[in-house]
Amino acid sequence: MTAQKSRRTAGQDGRNSRGRKAQEERLEGMKNYIEEIHRNTSGMSGKDKRNYILTYYWYHILGIAAAVSLILFLPVHVLFGMEKPEFTCVLVNQKIDYGRDREIGQAFADFTGKAPDRIEVDSDYYLSYGSVKLEGINESSYEKFFFRWRNQELDAVIMPESFYEYCKTLGGGYLDLGNFETGDLPLYEDGETFTAVRVEETGMKEYLLNETGERLLLVFPDNGRNQTECQEFLRFMDEL
Repeated sequence: MTAQKSRRTAGQDGRNSRGRKAQEERLEGMKNYIEEIHRNTSGMSGKDKRNYILTYYWYHILGIAAAVSLILFLPVHVLFGMEKPEFTCVLVNQKIDYGRDREIGQAFADFTGKAPDRIEVDSDYYLSYGSVKLEGINESSYEKFFFRWRNQELDAVIMPESFYEYCKTLGGGYLDLGNFETGDLPLYEDGETFTAVRVEETGMKEYLLNETGERLLLVFPDNGRNQTECQEFLRFMDEL
């Protein structure tokens, strides 16, 4: 254990030493640039010095400005640029069409008064499952979908009926729409519970392409976080 700790300490010391050396080399390089500019511009007027520096050292100035910008704005992006969406709806086995996705998101944002960049609609979920084998799929879409479901990142999903059944075999559950105001929306009954909206019988069908001939269902995963927005999405669909 002591030997392992010594090796780790030695490795860390080596990395720290290399880091300090690299920093010293950068500082030495900057010092050399400044000294070179000072030598080459001695005796020049202020205007001539500025013109000389801009002519022969513009690429260094650009590099320094880029580095400073990265230092200043990266923490801001990390801290404030990663806000979670207020509502996420994904489309399974629809044509991947980001323009259409943005159109749906914009329409829902206009309906609710929310900022469009806080609404996520994403059709990048073209996947095979069970006995359904599709061509041209992205193998990672399957893992991404169920990873996001487990992490409570999916508020709504539009899916074929066979995928609805497949998710149930994996333990997936859906919110009971009897606990929502559904207006005149056509509901899908599973046993004695209304668990989905029959999308192809709503105005949402204008955005979708049903190539399989299966029912398309809108469901709310039962571990979703934003149920208030789910209710708003139902109202939105009811008025399409």
